[in-house]
Amino acid sequence: MYRSFKKVFRFYSIYGFRRTITKVAGRYRSLRLFKPVYLNSKPSIGLIGCGQFQFSTIAYFLSKSFKNRFSFCFDLVRTNSDTLSQYYSIPKIIKSKEELFSQENIQTIFIASNHFSHTDYSIQYLKKNINVYCEKPISVSFQQFDSLIESIKSSNGKFYAGYNRPYSSAVQKIKNQVVAKQNRNGKFSINCFVSAHDIPEDHWYRNPDEGTRICGNVGHWIDLMIHMYNWRGTIPTDYEITVVYSDTNEPDDNISISIVTPDGDLTSIVITARTEPFEGINETINFQYDTIIAKIDDFRKLTIWDEEKIYKKRYWPKDVGHKRSVMQPFEKDNRDLNEVIASTELMLHITEMVKNMIKEKNIKLTRCL
Repeated sequence: MYRSFKKVFRFYSIYGFRRTITKVAGRYRSLRLFKPVYLNSKPSIGLIGCGQFQFSTIAYFLSKSFKNRFSFCFDLVRTNSDTLSQYYSIPKIIKSKEELFSQENIQTIFIASNHFSHTDYSIQYLKKNINVYCEKPISVSFQQFDSLIESIKSSNGKFYAGYNRPYSSAVQKIKNQVVAKQNRNGKFSINCFVSAHDIPEDHWYRNPDEGTRICGNVGHWIDLMIHMYNWRGTIPTDYEITVVYSDTNEPDDNISISIVTPDGDLTSIVITARTEPFEGINETINFQYDTIIAKIDDFRKLTIWDEEKIYKKRYWPKDVGHKRSVMQPFEKDNRDLNEVIASTELMLHITEMVKNMIKEKNIKLTRCL
C-alpha cells in the first residue's frame, strides 16, 4: 500500500493532480472525481479501444480541451467500454463490429485498440470518408501498410497518426533553433536511450501478429528521427541499419539499433527493459546539428547549447506531446504525413530484421503519399 501511495505522489510530481487521478482511475476503473464538460448537442467522435491509453490520454485530452463530442465507444472487452463510458459520460456503447460501422453523424474516429487491428479499422472508416486518428503503429505488416496508403490516397477523410514526440514542446524548441540556422547541409547525430516497461511473457504485445516491440515501442524514436531529418526539407531514402541483440531468445528486448544515412547522419536507439521503471517509461535524447547540441531529459527538462549560448527549460507537467498530438484533427498546423509514411516503412523493415535476427541491412524507402 505504501508503495502505491508513493507511486501516486511521484506521478503527481510528473503529471499534475488531475492527470494522475485519471491515470489511477483508468488503472482501477473507478474514482470518478471530475465530470468533463461536453458538447453533446453534436456528438461526432467515436472511440475504438478503451484500454489505459484511451482512458488516461486520448479521452482525457479530448475532454480537457472541450472538444469531447463523444458519440460512442467500443472495445472487445466489455468492462473496458463500460467503465470508459461511465467515467466520461459517453452515451452509447457499441456491442459488435457489425454495429460499429453503421453509426451516423460521425466525423472523427480515435483508434487505440490492439496494434494488429489499427489498419483494418482505419481503412473501414476512410472508405466512409470519416477522419481517422490512429494510434501507433498505423500498420504491423507491409501488406497492411500498402492497403492503408491506398485508402488514405482515395479517401476524402483525413488521416492522423498518434506519434506524439514531434509535437512535444522540447522537440519544437530544438526545431526552431535548427530551422533558424538555415543550414540544409548539416548532419544529424541523435541518441535515444529508453528505459521501457518490463512486459510479461503473456502480454498481448508478445503476440507475433502485433509487430513486436519494434512496432509497439521503437517506432516512436524512428518516427522522431525521420521528423528531425525532415527539418532540412527532405526525408532521406537510403539507410544502413545495424542491430545488436543482447539476448536472441528475446530479440526485441534490450537491443541497440544504429541507423546511418549516406549523407553521414547517425542515429542510435537503445531500448532496455531489465526492470519495470517506477515512474513509467524514461528516455534521454541527445542531439547535435551544426553548432547546436541539445539534451532532452525524459521530456521534463531541456538544455540547448549553441556555441557560447545556453538555454534551459523545465516542463511541468511532463510534456511528451500527447495533448497536441491528440488534437490534430482540430488543428491546422500539423506535421507532414509523409514523415509517418517514411518512419512506418523503415520501422517495418527493422521489424523484419528483428523477427529474423538479421544484424545488418541496407534499406531504401519507396513509399509516399
